[in-house]
Amino acid sequence: MQLDLDGQETGQAEMSIAGPLQLGLGEGRPDKAEITGALVVQNVESRFMVTGTLRATGQAECGRCLQAFEIKWDVPVALMVLRDAHSEEEDGVLLVLHQRQGVVDLEESLRECAVLAYPQSPVCAESCQGFCASCGKDLNKESCECAKDDYDPRWDGLPD
Repeated sequence: MQLDLDGQETGQAEMSIAGPLQLGLGEGRPDKAEITGALVVQNVESRFMVTGTLRATGQAECGRCLQAFEIKWDVPVALMVLRDAHSEEEDGVLLVLHQRQGVVDLEESLRECAVLAYPQSPVCAESCQGFCASCGKDLNKESCECAKDDYDPRWDGLPD
């Protein structure tokens, strides 16, 4: 996951990305993910624009039933490498890296993009019912006899 600044032709090129990426998202979330796809590298004057969408795959815990499952998510990438190390140029949307020559390691930038794109509450399936709030049974495996009362006494003070 490296970009060779000196070997990059002027204009636009495609850069294939494939390999493991350490995420360290914490308990119930992927520690690492397999990332694949291609990025477009545009070499214009003293800057390199790297854009595209990658695909990440990892092991996660369902936010409803707590079962482990394989999660896949899209990772949008938009970053700029500036060859002018003294430039103060910033862009609120892009990650900006400063390096004059040589090889740029994109791993940390791609990790940041993958972490930011990770779903906040991943679920194993949209049809997952999770646990009963009253008795704690896994509603995907068995039903429960708890009353399904939608009444909330906190609303009593409000007019009809």
